[in-house]
Parts: sequence; C-alpha cells; structure tokens
Amino acid sequence: MVGAAGAGTVTDTKTGRIWQQASVATTYSWGDVQTYCSANTATLPGTGWRWPTIKELQSIVDDRSAAVAIDTTAFPSTPPGIFWSSTPYKDSPTLAWFVDFSSGNTGVGGVSDVHYARCVR
Repeated sequence: MVGAAGAGTVTDTKTGRIWQQASVATTYSWGDVQTYCSANTATLPGTGWRWPTIKELQSIVDDRSAAVAIDTTAFPSTPPGIFWSSTPYKDSPTLAWFVDFSSGNTGVGGVSDVHYARCVR
C-alpha cells in the first residue's frame, strides 16, 4: 500500500486498485452496499467506485497488527469488524461473503445483517 491516490483514497501497489481509505461508522445490509459505493462520489474522487469481491477484500487483510487485521497506516481508524464483499454465497441466495477485520477471517452472513462497507475502483 502507498499513500493517498487522491483525497480519501489509498493505492494498492500490487494490484493497482484504489481503495476508500476511511471507514464510515454507518453499517449496511448486503443489498445496500452497492448503492453506497456507486453513490459515494461526493466523498471519493473520480468515478467507477464499486463494491469489492471477496478476493479483493481479502487482498487488504494484514494480520501483523494486533488491534485490527489491516494496514492501519494505510487504513487508519478501521473498526475491528465485519465488512461486506459483493460475493454472494453460491449455495444460498440469503447469504453472502464477508471479511472480519478483527481476525482477518472470511465467513458468510445473512444478507439482511448489517456490517461495514469499503469501496474500491
């Protein structure tokens, strides 16, 4: 990870993806995350913001930190909680994949559950 690619963003030098740097305190149901990311242009520069897949979200897990499993220099103030991915669970339309940044583990949750969101482009 490197510093800001623009106001409120950070670039992953390995993948070239640009990530939303700050987490918002609001939590969302799985279905509401897509709207959040696509409509977040007021706070994020440029266009093309979307909701990351489970593989993309896993790519920013960093379990070297004791407090939260993410690079806290690149992503300060990330809560040690669950962040939705855009990847549905293939065996059930009522479940979807997430990353729990308190541990770095992945799991599935009910699409009506509310969790954090982070956008990527």
